[in-house]
Amino acid sequence: MGYLLAVTAVFLWSLNPIISNYFATSLAPLEIAFSRWLIAGCILTAISHRNLWQNRRWFISNLKYLTLLAISGMVITNTLIYYAGHTASAINISLLNTLGPIFLLILSHFFLKQHISSKQLIGLFFIICGVVTIIFKGDFLSLSKVTLVPGDFIILINAFCFAVYSLLQTKRPPHISQTSLLAASALIGMIILFCLMLIFVPKRQITNLSPIDYGVFVYLGIFNSVFAYLAWNTALHRLGSIKIAVIYYTLPLFSTTEAYILLGEKIHLSQILGGILVILGIIWSNQASSLPTKKALAKKE
Repeated sequence: MGYLLAVTAVFLWSLNPIISNYFATSLAPLEIAFSRWLIAGCILTAISHRNLWQNRRWFISNLKYLTLLAISGMVITNTLIYYAGHTASAINISLLNTLGPIFLLILSHFFLKQHISSKQLIGLFFIICGVVTIIFKGDFLSLSKVTLVPGDFIILINAFCFAVYSLLQTKRPPHISQTSLLAASALIGMIILFCLMLIFVPKRQITNLSPIDYGVFVYLGIFNSVFAYLAWNTALHRLGSIKIAVIYYTLPLFSTTEAYILLGEKIHLSQILGGILVILGIIWSNQASSLPTKKALAKKE
């Protein structure tokens, strides 16, 4: 059951690049991000209202921490995905977005003093080679003719911000549930996104929405935000981070297939080779990082 929940969460998240690319010209990124977290925030608050009320003093005294979570995980991360869809292909978005865990590894080294092994460095080398292959489309002999797409670099920033969000998650105290923490940060993110939307999105565009647009908002709010996060957190609790980490890297496989079928995007050799290098590097780094954990557990037993 845990594996099924993890795969379901990844499948739902894999549709984000597709939606980003398909609605790039009709919906503003801030519209999508705000509407998504408006719905998700209301649902999560209804689910976790008891924990929120019981720990209200902690939430009030930690507004700075919650705001950082909201900015990194809801305001920047999700919004940048939709901005990247204006210029980057859905396939590139899904491939480059898998770099989040590697950025987390690097941040953990500097801020949590976690050691990066030689095997992890080898994995990082493969990942960098894969990213360069994807961005430059494998044409290293004529770099002057390569047109760099802004969306590729935007999604790299997106992956980095998600790593910051994940790093901040390590500060969650045991008595605060994942659901209530997600609800609180989602509500703060929703307020920030609403203010940004009023400033940067024309009023005509906000009021001129079609039934399909509302359907997308509801889908993203319920499935990609609430259901996917809760399914992933449940799978994480049942299986542990090591077992389900590799499942996360099936996301490009789902997104690439969906982009090919739904958007008619062509799959280039450079994307295949770059994606293989990225995924192999991530899996290698993940396996290397799991070894100290196993040894530590053995000592405790």
